[in-house]
Amino acid sequence: MIDPARQKAERSGRLAEWIALTVLTLKGYRVIATRQKTPLGELDLVCLKHQTVVIVEVKRRKTLIEGEWAVPAMAWQRIGRAAEIWLSKKGDRLYSADRRFDLFLVAPGFRFCHNLDAWRPENPLTHG
Repeated sequence: MIDPARQKAERSGRLAEWIALTVLTLKGYRVIATRQKTPLGELDLVCLKHQTVVIVEVKRRKTLIEGEWAVPAMAWQRIGRAAEIWLSKKGDRLYSADRRFDLFLVAPGFRFCHNLDAWRPENPLTHG
């Protein structure tokens, strides 16, 4: 049986990702992939801004402040490793490009906050 709470959370997450995708596109980002699964986890959005690959983690929470705390360091490390795997399969142009990890927060009432450069790997395997 499908859990109604899980279905609601899934719909809410998809809406947050759609809001992020729309706002980022309007800000001049080119979204090159959404919901990319790797053995280490999922990348919500992968974008290009100028020549920089931007990995965007999207979180929807009751408040934007709650969203700030929604991605602990361990999760960012997992996202970084997932990005490394995904980009390694996309060719040297993307793999060798500069990278940035952003956090896009969404709260009820279409409130949002785009935190640029929210996380940096301590020991980047390639460009940080």
